[in-house]
Amino acid sequence: MLKLVIMSDIHILPPQEVKFGLDTAERFEKAIADVNEFYDDADLCVYAGDIADKGKIESYQLFDKIRQNNPVKSLVMMGNHDDRDVYLDYDKDAMADENGFVQGAVEIKGYRIIMLDSSEPGRVEGILCATRLKWLANQLALAKAAQTPVILILHHNANRLHMPVDTYRLTESENLAITLKQSGAQIAQIIAGHCHITTAGSWHGFPIATLSGNQHRVGQYFKNMINHQQPCYEGPAQFAVIIADETNLTVHFHNYVDRNIQLPNAMFPWKRNAVFETKE
Repeated sequence: MLKLVIMSDIHILPPQEVKFGLDTAERFEKAIADVNEFYDDADLCVYAGDIADKGKIESYQLFDKIRQNNPVKSLVMMGNHDDRDVYLDYDKDAMADENGFVQGAVEIKGYRIIMLDSSEPGRVEGILCATRLKWLANQLALAKAAQTPVILILHHNANRLHMPVDTYRLTESENLAITLKQSGAQIAQIIAGHCHITTAGSWHGFPIATLSGNQHRVGQYFKNMINHQQPCYEGPAQFAVIIADETNLTVHFHNYVDRNIQLPNAMFPWKRNAVFETKE
């Protein structure tokens, strides 16, 4: 039985920095405490990007100080708030491929877990260049040859949520879908963070889920709500837990901060003028 913990959007600030009263380091400590209490038997913990809020080395240092209390083996990915160069210069043992992308793959208990780097310097939206897609295709070929089902983790969600957050999801996501389909590999689950929203569904026939993450939750905001700013809330702070055997896979969402107080609109000024993705 595979047990996989996935945390995302940690958004650690340098020590002593707190944004609008929201202490992401304190919240992250609660997440690690819950792993110790409930999931210390997990096989792997993946931090799926946006480790730092501003890509500062002090944030990565504080992140490591807190996560050293995690009893589960862990691997770290990058998101749009991170600075890949800063992180790789800081952590000489970081997961990275031969091209310097923070990505990798492991096989655990009959599953191939592929962690794909969708971050791009200076971009909020996700990018998968030809080099990364080729790397992914090679990983999928290995899974196909071994008849091993795949769990794909990336920071940016590829699927549309029919909300303004779609404007900064994974760009040209059809290239990812084509790569997955052409591989012939069994895709058991795709999971992402970035959007700060808990969802589950399908995308191009593949099961896909997103999680709220550590920092804040983005409220539901559809086109009929266009006269209001998209709300964001203090909770839940959340990580995902995947439990899988030979024939079944389930994604659970573990909330470790449940306060649903709305955060100040001033914390998210870019959400004042909501824009929806034009593609229907």
